[in-house]
Amino acid sequence: MSEDVTHFTDVDRTKDPGFFRRFLDEGNKIPTIVTSKPIILEGLRLRGGEHVLDVGCGTGADVFEVAPLVGATGHVIGVDVSAAMIGEARRRAEGRSLPVAFEVCDSQALHFGTGAFDAVRSERMLMHVPDAELALFEMTRVLKPGGRMSVFDFDWETQFCDSPHKETTRKITQSFCDGMRNGWIGRTLPRLFKANGMDEITVKPRTMFLTYPFLELLLGGHVARACAAGVVSREEADQWWTHLAQANRAAVFLYGYTAFIVAGVKR
Repeated sequence: MSEDVTHFTDVDRTKDPGFFRRFLDEGNKIPTIVTSKPIILEGLRLRGGEHVLDVGCGTGADVFEVAPLVGATGHVIGVDVSAAMIGEARRRAEGRSLPVAFEVCDSQALHFGTGAFDAVRSERMLMHVPDAELALFEMTRVLKPGGRMSVFDFDWETQFCDSPHKETTRKITQSFCDGMRNGWIGRTLPRLFKANGMDEITVKPRTMFLTYPFLELLLGGHVARACAAGVVSREEADQWWTHLAQANRAAVFLYGYTAFIVAGVKR
């Protein structure tokens, strides 16, 4: 059985932490993710020499992209609650000669001083945090006045799927959304930015389109557990997957959801 991506907060306690590393690597290949990263960076307005924090850095891919932008006089720190992820990020940093560092750290209790950073970014992390509002408070706290923050996250209630099995689709998408710690985090980000003293707030929605293989990676473990819990029957799940596989072979597969990129300046 595949791991359930709604368990990202517990990566180090799952049977296969490597699954989550593979999941992140494959997710970074999704075209909408690829084209969203420059927009996230635009929100940080980096000119060189900044100290930047990437919260929920995973394997460090975005830290490596930010590092050349801050240059030799800047510095980028990536933090993640998972020791396995930080270990992989440090391994990937070897030999790169970049101004980066990686630390195990809980986003809800960042161990940095108030106003320590010129810019803070986070991507696809807040949906997994037990207390997303506390995490966003901490991210704002470590940002200096006039500093920029840019956050990219999903709204799982907005999933859409072209399937004749409407009730099964609703059961699967709703249970997946509710299985996330913060399935609605995308739509709440503008309000949370304002509540934490951010100005010049911009909101840029992005429509995510998935391939069938990535959907299997995304939902495979969850649907199996939903069947075991009686949320959906195995017959319903089999019919649902069979139709989507057929649609994929016929080149008419369609599945997606909405993401939000929210950026702002700390007053």
